[in-house]
Amino acid sequence: MDILDLAKTLDLFYEIGKERKERNALIQCFGIKYSDFITTHNIIPEDIVELSSLKGTQYAKELRKGIKLAKYVCLKDNVGI
Repeated sequence: MDILDLAKTLDLFYEIGKERKERNALIQCFGIKYSDFITTHNIIPEDIVELSSLKGTQYAKELRKGIKLAKYVCLKDNVGI
C-alpha cells in the first residue's frame, strides 16, 4: 500500500459516508483503520486528502481526529471496506 492507495480508499470511505449521511464519521473511521500505517510511514493527512477526490477540503482535520482516536477505539468489522 502507498499514499495513492490510501487516497483511493479514503474516497471509498467518503462515498460510504455520503450514502449514510455520516461523511465526517467515516473519514474518522478511515483514520482509525489506517492510523498505524499512516504514522509509521510518516504520511501527512493533508497529503492523502490532496491526492483524493476530496482535494481542497478540510477533511484532513477529520482524518487527524481518527488517527488520534485509534489508540482508544476499535472499529466494528462492517465499518468501511
